[in-house]
Amino acid sequence: MLQKIRSSDISRTLRQRRLQDRLFHLFTVWLLTAAYTSSPAHAVALLSDEFELYLPWTQFRGQTYSVQMHSATGDNLKFLLNTTVTRNKASESALANVDDDLTVVVPQVGYRGELYRATLSHDGSDAFRVTHAVPVSATAGRGIPLSTALMETRTAEQIAAEYPIAAIAGFELRYDVTVYRVSYQTQDAFGNLVAASGVVGVPVGVPAGAPLLSFQHGTITRHDHAPSINPEETGADLALYLMGARGYLVAVPDYLGFGDSTALHPFMHAKTLAWSVIDLIRAVRSLATDSGFPLNGQLFLAGYSEGGYATMAAQREIEIHHAGELVITASAPMAGAYDLSGTMLQQALTDDPLPKPMYFPYVLLAYNQIYGFDDNLANLFNESIAATVPELFDGSNDGDTIDTALPATASDLFAPALLAALENGDYHPLKAALAHNDVYRWTPVSPTRLYHCLDDDRVPYENSTVAIDHFAAAGADVRLETLFFGNHSDCAIPALLSGNAWFDSLVALP
Repeated sequence: MLQKIRSSDISRTLRQRRLQDRLFHLFTVWLLTAAYTSSPAHAVALLSDEFELYLPWTQFRGQTYSVQMHSATGDNLKFLLNTTVTRNKASESALANVDDDLTVVVPQVGYRGELYRATLSHDGSDAFRVTHAVPVSATAGRGIPLSTALMETRTAEQIAAEYPIAAIAGFELRYDVTVYRVSYQTQDAFGNLVAASGVVGVPVGVPAGAPLLSFQHGTITRHDHAPSINPEETGADLALYLMGARGYLVAVPDYLGFGDSTALHPFMHAKTLAWSVIDLIRAVRSLATDSGFPLNGQLFLAGYSEGGYATMAAQREIEIHHAGELVITASAPMAGAYDLSGTMLQQALTDDPLPKPMYFPYVLLAYNQIYGFDDNLANLFNESIAATVPELFDGSNDGDTIDTALPATASDLFAPALLAALENGDYHPLKAALAHNDVYRWTPVSPTRLYHCLDDDRVPYENSTVAIDHFAAAGADVRLETLFFGNHSDCAIPALLSGNAWFDSLVALP
């Protein structure tokens, strides 16, 4: 294990150096230096593909501002000031700090799915120039297990009786399964070390090494629906018991905002979802080593809906930053909203009633907390719902309840100014945030298959076609399995069974 960690650190350092060189060569991003303040940031800046820079919390001479800049023509390292807006609320820890010499220190800026630190220096005229840039390093202590608690044990016979789908699918259930709740350390969107939780299904008495399956669950809003509290609410029980009884060691993260983490869930935020997955995998491997439970080295990733998105986000993060530590045997993202800035935004802006209205306020609330768009929610949401939206997502309501309480059209959900910016192509940091959280903009190297029903009503099939087209253009060997089992809800079980059949062709079961 120590050797794996050291190899990962070395490969990550080399990748960071190559990335830094490439960023400067292409005149792209820029980031912080030794002037980085010791207090944690509470927002993430954004750099768009058009080199528009948004700094949500910028402190200068005791006042906090949001700042928008754009790059100078022909020089993507030189930024000109567009607007400054006084923030109504002072940040606990301003994102960017400006000294009397007008040097701007930015702890975190998001660009094309990655995070950087940058320094911009005033050039004496009307511009700021990027003078230093480095990738943000991972927070130490991630993936350390904090505690475990026994939840229950079910025999193979009980599992077979409770899940008749096992016989229909031809599953051979050979092992009893013990389920544990696991607490572990991960990091939040701002780089702070935080406690997270998940649930793990352990096949009892395996004679040889077991494969590890990380299963990512779909969208939830109620705290008591977290997999570590009630696995049945998310379908996590299917993975825990059916796959566990076949010989897989199964891990299901709660995600931040659920279980041990009680803040608002960072819905559709690629990095925190990926980190929650990766750090639970690390914790489970560590616990397996300490307890003498045998693993065979195989790692499978799968998930549906938000879980499909989280699966692709985790795969991307592993392949780019942790390839020396984790090797993916196969990854099966299913029905995920991979193309937030394109397919999903287009769905949100349609004049037709939305099939799942709560998705879009959920994203906007989460992103506003991370990227600091506006202190006044009435500038983001329609005034008829702005005051009540946070209460709907306080962890006590399920998705159907929230849908019933919300209007179903974009014009009734969003503030007119925000809607106009999104529809007319005007700048708004939300568009940069959506693009930053698209999860298909890389070249997969692990065996990967996407599963999606053609008639998906909530997460359109085009999310997968956009992703597969990008992968194919990049030369990746990725397949899209098109399914014909109805809408988003109807497709879940057929997609999971199809993915399992593919895993069966690759897995070495004990």
